[in-house]
Amino acid sequence: MKVTFNIITYLILATWVLPGCKKILQEKPKTFVSPDAFYTSPSSYELTVLGIYRTIPSTLGGNNWLSRESFSDIIGTVSGAYEQGLPVYQNNHQPFFYNVRGLWANYYAMIKDANFILKKIGESTILSDTQKNSFSAEARFLRAYAYFQLVQLFGDVPLRTEPLEDLANVQFERSSQQDVYNLIIEDMNFAESNLPDNAPAVGRVYKLAATALLAKVYLTMAGNPLNQTQYYANARDKALAVINSGKFTLNDDYAETFHNTTYTSESIWEQTYQPGVGGNPLMQNSATAPGYVYILTPATWFINSFPNGDQRKAWGVKENYVAPSGTLAPFFHKFVNLDWIDEGVITANAGRLEYTVPLLRLAEMYLVAAEAENEINGPGNAYQYINTIRWRARVNKSDPTHVPDLTGLTKETFREAVLMERKWELHLEGNAWYDLKRTNTLSRIQTIRGSELVHPIGAYNNTWYIPDNEITNNNILQNPAYE
Repeated sequence: MKVTFNIITYLILATWVLPGCKKILQEKPKTFVSPDAFYTSPSSYELTVLGIYRTIPSTLGGNNWLSRESFSDIIGTVSGAYEQGLPVYQNNHQPFFYNVRGLWANYYAMIKDANFILKKIGESTILSDTQKNSFSAEARFLRAYAYFQLVQLFGDVPLRTEPLEDLANVQFERSSQQDVYNLIIEDMNFAESNLPDNAPAVGRVYKLAATALLAKVYLTMAGNPLNQTQYYANARDKALAVINSGKFTLNDDYAETFHNTTYTSESIWEQTYQPGVGGNPLMQNSATAPGYVYILTPATWFINSFPNGDQRKAWGVKENYVAPSGTLAPFFHKFVNLDWIDEGVITANAGRLEYTVPLLRLAEMYLVAAEAENEINGPGNAYQYINTIRWRARVNKSDPTHVPDLTGLTKETFREAVLMERKWELHLEGNAWYDLKRTNTLSRIQTIRGSELVHPIGAYNNTWYIPDNEITNNNILQNPAYE
């Protein structure tokens, strides 16, 4: 059975995700067409590549942040009104939970779309070699990005590199994590070599975005569970290539990095939103005003952990905030529009928040370089990277007692310091659970939540459940149960 696809879906969704490209194709087809009838110009191939991005907004909502942020040590009380939020917080997950199903389905949707267009590009007789390489590089970047999320979340996963064209081939065995990472590295190296130096439009990937993602991939491979420590050098070198490129600069004020509708000077890759068409969902999940069903509130210990004079707390965490309904419980400010809270605006507008969501930004590259350099050589040359981030975090840049420079640490104490720096700097950006896993520190959740947990934290927490429907449909084994 040959697969066809809905051109209207790709046209609408690619236009929503990447508004700068909405005039690539002006035709308005009103029905299904075969791929062969559609691919008549380079722009038709490009449009399908843009369609791969359509699923990324679905990976940024609260359903998925239940796993990547809520189930971490930095998050405090979860609203009981958020369905399935409390069981996740209490380590009482189930394989039918929508965050588990959604994580799997959304990333495999990206892979499906990427595999489809990669085959069509390879078969094309109208694309030049340059166009083939550029479009393939973009598709392979996005496929690698999706597999990078899946392998961290679920461990061994089915590894598809060809489009599904026959329903007899639906079932696919899980591949080892090593094999998945091998494909990720292969795809990302191709992307880094063949993507353009500059993105064709805001929101699309380019050469240094691939370099930055490679830095994260190598850092992850060096940690748990692969523990391939030789990759610390690769992580450091890729992060430094981004830092030293001259293409990006840190914003002087931490707050300037957020509450924007387009890229800033430190943006490497971000999800942007077209005004009036959907939006960033994270206010709904982090505001504690009436009408919001929060799952991303700061734990008390985390609020109290920031250094003196830290803008990431002064601006980033709101305590005792007075709203029309009264004084609110503490909340993260990173993705919250205070004007809406002051005006009593709730759910209706929360889903239309136009703030970008960082996927890769320069500050993280400094922290990758700091962590990797420390693991290779100790803290001597790593201070410069972490202290750059700490200096930026100062409320008063001229006051050295505000977020003071680090010095005199051992390799072990520097390791702990850089992990805390990541929590302060990158909270709510989708790294929290990943960092706990790769540094083998998931036990912090047990220490902090203790009796709030239904089940104790154990080695099984290094992967999430395989979704129940995938077990049934694909006939694959389940990860160790949360018992």
